[in-house]
Amino acid sequence: MALMKSMRNSMKTILLILVFAFVLTIVVDWGMGGFKSNAPQGVIAKVDGQSIHYEEFSSRLQNELAAYREQSGSDPEGYQLQQLETRVFDNLVQQRLLNEEVKAVKLNASDQEIIDEIFNNPPLELRQNEAFQDSTGAFDMQRYQAALNNPGAGEFWASVEEYLRTTLPMRKLDNLLRATAVVSDQEVRAEYMKRQLKAQAEYILVPANDFLATAANPTDAEIKAYHKQHEEEFKEAEKRIIEYVLLNFVATKADSQAVDEQAAELLAEARGGADFAELARLNSQDPGSAPQGGDLGFFARGAMVKPFEEAAFSGKPGDIIGPVASQFGIHIIKVGERKQEEGEEKVQASHILLKYEMSPRTREALQEEAAYIAEAAKEQDLKSLATAENIKLERTEPFAAGGFIPGIGMEPRLSGFVFRSKEGAVSDVIYAERGYIVVRVADIIPEHIKSWSDARETITAKLKNEKAMELARQKCQTLYEQAKSTGSLAGAAAQIGAQVQQAADFTFSSYVASLGREARFVGAAFGLQPGAISQPVEGTRGYYLIKLLSKNSFNEQEFEAQKESLRAQLMQRKQQSIFGQWYTGLKEKADIKDFRKDYL
Repeated sequence: MALMKSMRNSMKTILLILVFAFVLTIVVDWGMGGFKSNAPQGVIAKVDGQSIHYEEFSSRLQNELAAYREQSGSDPEGYQLQQLETRVFDNLVQQRLLNEEVKAVKLNASDQEIIDEIFNNPPLELRQNEAFQDSTGAFDMQRYQAALNNPGAGEFWASVEEYLRTTLPMRKLDNLLRATAVVSDQEVRAEYMKRQLKAQAEYILVPANDFLATAANPTDAEIKAYHKQHEEEFKEAEKRIIEYVLLNFVATKADSQAVDEQAAELLAEARGGADFAELARLNSQDPGSAPQGGDLGFFARGAMVKPFEEAAFSGKPGDIIGPVASQFGIHIIKVGERKQEEGEEKVQASHILLKYEMSPRTREALQEEAAYIAEAAKEQDLKSLATAENIKLERTEPFAAGGFIPGIGMEPRLSGFVFRSKEGAVSDVIYAERGYIVVRVADIIPEHIKSWSDARETITAKLKNEKAMELARQKCQTLYEQAKSTGSLAGAAAQIGAQVQQAADFTFSSYVASLGREARFVGAAFGLQPGAISQPVEGTRGYYLIKLLSKNSFNEQEFEAQKESLRAQLMQRKQQSIFGQWYTGLKEKADIKDFRKDYL
């Protein structure tokens, strides 16, 4: 009976996530572009003519929101909420595309295959279900078999059968794609060399910055010529400017007073003998400690914020201290035991945290105010309305689609409205990270090529740097001739007041200490024989002279021992790449209509 109860309790969750979770295991989140269209009623998207109904989207979103609340102890807001919405939407689109492809290549799951899976190869989701695990958390085949033979579990196994009927064909599709990946012996050998061959070298750098002051300023003719040859570098994407009113999510004086009153009541209850752990579980807003009855364990000085630390270390075991204000809110603290550990005093404490947040009433009033502004701004100028209502009106600098909005941050929904609307358009209320926003599209700056005069500063800096690099190359060439004749870099380094630097144990693919990722440096070093000095090698900051000190040789025995492991790693990487390229192509060919703007 206990097993069946556990299965029934988890059955709803399994039904909600099984198919969706399987798709997530084989699909990388690639993102979706928006499409302008009038949405059919109740449809949030169409994928090659197949409808994704808002009801399905909403159901999946509620599952995600529930999981988020369970994990974080709070509701997602602003950008976090938009990320969840985007993830749910994208995964629904992915599921439709994969289903199409499964049908196109005529993949299916036979009854026998489903039976074999259920009896001989239980899905990972079932192996990880507590109903089929022993006391150590390991999958228990006997418990699983008992459930299979239980006549009262028919509905549960019907849901598993439906799950497998959907996911087995997808697994076959995934296997077909992965089977196209091939890793040659040459690729494995090259990977070993990239990881295992190491070199040690010494070098000097002739920095281009040392020659900037003497490099000639470019003429207008040179600037114009560069601009003409590199027009793509100066292409400016369409940008927009908005005016906006932001009503911040800030607790009112009344909200804060209510929190203070609640803290005083809880303090009185705790000091009156109420179970502190139970009070914390029911009232604390610290998602990390509340489930443990507020227990924070032992901590030393410096581990907590100052007001909390001072209160905890000032009390005696059993003391209940508070209210204590910190940047996180207000705390009621129960002091526990003290101990010395490695010469350091530690104290154990539990707490109840109450945050100074808006009350539901304040949030509702703020939302009503934002709704009034949005409606009124569509009848009159937002600027005039803000002045009349004594509301602060902000104006952004130009920003591009999908990027950071100056003064606001990353707000995909807001950006989406702005870039699909005409100049002068006023939004409905947009629920953002920091508060409710009403925006007006103030200006549209079309995509254009920045003129050579507007780009003068950028081009001048680039051309001066090129001239400085050439001067550095010439100086490095002179130093090379000297170093070549002496077989040492010391004299060349002295000429430019530099020191000979060491680069130890770097590989083809590693960063070089103090240099970073310098591909030309690494390639030139491995191309030398020990004791040889390189010609000038161009780097990101100037030119190098390199003297190779040593490099290890290819170890055939070690390679043979690692070959199959390397092959497996390369195979996994290649399979992921193949799937990614295939899926990107699948999406590009698909007819995807996005109607989210009509619902979100």
